[in-house]
Amino acid sequence: MSKVAVVVQREFLSTVKRRSYLIVTFGMPFFVSMYLGLVALVPAIFMAQSGAQKKESALVDEAGVVHVEEIAALGTEGSDQPMRELTKRLGGTASGKTAVAMLEQTAGSARLVVFPARDQALEALRSRQVDKVYLIPVDYLKTGGIETYQRSDASFGFGRARARESLEKLLGRSLMAGSVPAELRPRIEQPILGSASRTFTMKDDGTLEPLDVAGRIARVAIPGVFAILFLMSVMVSAGYLLQGVAEEKENRVIEVILSSVRPDQLLFGKLLGLGAAGLLQLVVWLSVASMATSLLAATALAVLDFKLFTGCLVFFVLGFLMLGSLMTGTAALGSNARESQQLAAIWSTITIMPPLFTWMGILDAPNGTMARVLGWFPLTAPITMMLRLGTGQVPWWDVLVAAVLLAAGVFVAIRVSGALMRLGLLMYGKRPSLREILRQLRHA
Repeated sequence: MSKVAVVVQREFLSTVKRRSYLIVTFGMPFFVSMYLGLVALVPAIFMAQSGAQKKESALVDEAGVVHVEEIAALGTEGSDQPMRELTKRLGGTASGKTAVAMLEQTAGSARLVVFPARDQALEALRSRQVDKVYLIPVDYLKTGGIETYQRSDASFGFGRARARESLEKLLGRSLMAGSVPAELRPRIEQPILGSASRTFTMKDDGTLEPLDVAGRIARVAIPGVFAILFLMSVMVSAGYLLQGVAEEKENRVIEVILSSVRPDQLLFGKLLGLGAAGLLQLVVWLSVASMATSLLAATALAVLDFKLFTGCLVFFVLGFLMLGSLMTGTAALGSNARESQQLAAIWSTITIMPPLFTWMGILDAPNGTMARVLGWFPLTAPITMMLRLGTGQVPWWDVLVAAVLLAAGVFVAIRVSGALMRLGLLMYGKRPSLREILRQLRHA
């Protein structure tokens, strides 16, 4: 273990001291923040300008079905209760005001101006006094169709969609006026009000409890975040692993190292050292992201399921050790860096693709045959078990079997990868044949 510790220390320190590593680790959040800021700022400016310049839509009622008082009531409607809550929470900061401005552009009712005749409305459209003309024909009650007029250079935008929605709401209220009691009209417009409704869940013993929406979201989000981090960590750390192996192989330094360290010790040390450097990079990125979204982070901690978190963490670590060792050992067989990357990509494809193509089936039947086969097979177990754990329906013995099989897979992968590394690194300038690889694996 002392030799492994020396390799870990050397690989970790030599990696984190590189200028390229420091630039990527601390520069990436800065550049991503600038990019996201520009992406959010440009639409906000555009929407603010379009909101300042937007015009009313003209309405011509040839059928005589629209009530003028309904138009006045529609124009006085402001943002609903959720919008007022968002304004109260977000309006105190500059970014919050920008977000509120963008939300207000997509909320509320559009302004409709009544014109007595079609020709007058079209003249207002030609002179750009209105943005669009809606005409309700005489036979509207029979056909339900309307006529819409707009300029040939009209642009797409949220305001146009809101004008159509406002017209539909206005026609519905006008048709109900005088024939439907006022207390029933809100229920006809919105038969089911989400804020006043409740949903319950039933446990296996028949007890009922209110649906915990935040908890259900967390149970799906935690495995999803771990799966994404697993893929990112494998890609980032595998890059450092392959780069280190290729450099030492080309410089012939590896031959000196193997004279005092066994191949499996060298592999395990590289895996821990370079893997720790890659994970440190991810931690920095996630820390910056969590500080930028402190409200989201606080919400996530409030609904965090620590059992689910621990289970995902176990499969994350075991999967990283197995996949990283296999990729490193296989990459050592390549005669150059490009060939090493192509050989190493085989394992990541086997690990990622089956769960990716079957994730819907895994979530629908987490204890089905397909889910159990993929969950117990070491190469596909990490991502599959994260998805299965998120459903909350996997028995404890199933999770234990999957963890034991994956741990056994890690042991075998390190032994096999150590043998492949010894064969590939010592055969400098020559690609080992399949017979030589099989002979080396028999002595692993």
